Amino acid sequence: MTKYICGILIGEAPSEEKAETQTRSMKNCPYLISVGYTSNKFHFIFIVPEEKKWWLEYPVSSPNVIGAKKVTLELVTNIIKPDRFEFTILEEKFKTSSCGANCETCPLRLEYHCACCPATIYYEKNN
Repeated sequence: MTKYICGILIGEAPSEEKAETQTRSMKNCPYLISVGYTSNKFHFIFIVPEEKKWWLEYPVSSPNVIGAKKVTLELVTNIIKPDRFEFTILEEKFKTSSCGANCETCPLRLEYHCACCPATIYYEKNN
């Protein structure tokens, strides 16, 4: 059984407009639970398989990948999900992920043995 973790990312964008743009670009991420922004700060709440912890940590060391000046992460490793909670994976698959990353050419795919975004045609379900 897959163990899941929760990551709460808070990013500081260069402007309120950039925070709104980044927030809107992530709204269809299959791991996203909630997203919003206040002024130039955006807040993402993700639930990911434990082996994707690196995916949550990466923007902290490289905030520019999500259009931020600075990113902090709070990890919740022991989550208890509500009975009504369900991950939804879209039936339609795209070449580019909802965050704008191109999984086909992403160097993190090899570095972290990433199975790609579940919303893309590159997703390797059994990886």
